[in-house]
Amino acid sequence: KVSNLSKEYARVNLDIGVSYASDIEKVIEVVNEVGAALAIDPLWRDKIIAPPKFLRVDKFADSAIIIKILGDTQPLAQWEVAGELRKRLKIAFDKNKIEIPFPQRVVHVPDE
Repeated sequence: KVSNLSKEYARVNLDIGVSYASDIEKVIEVVNEVGAALAIDPLWRDKIIAPPKFLRVDKFADSAIIIKILGDTQPLAQWEVAGELRKRLKIAFDKNKIEIPFPQRVVHVPDE
């Protein structure tokens, strides 16, 4: 039997990197506030079934702490909602001094 598991909903599934210097509790608060605000926005609420929210610290990467954000949308709306969520997160992170770091490399040059 073949079934379409995305018939009733789709999922926003984002991995976002934040600086190791970030207050992780503040990151969680901001992510959840942004997701909740998006879910009640008149332009977006009909596309969102469950507001995007912080799920977990997913990993400690080389240059960032990776957080996982999940939310449910109407079928085929996940990419549009994810794009708007990314935009709003960037704005909120900037306002709250939460850095999205660039990859960094330390280069050691031996003395000649």
